[in-house]
Amino acid sequence: MSVEGALKELDGVSSAQVDLEAGSVDVTFDESKVNVDAMKEAIEDQGYDVEA
Repeated sequence: MSVEGALKELDGVSSAQVDLEAGSVDVTFDESKVNVDAMKEAIEDQGYDVEA
């Protein structure tokens, strides 16, 4: 829930759904408003590692 919330707070992210079992996040976003680096940082700020 914390990762979803952190991502949804970013301008340009319209939805985020985390699957902890799979270790994945599905994000719908506007590329003109937010980039992958900003989303990665938001996830890492919640204490998770991000693998590309």
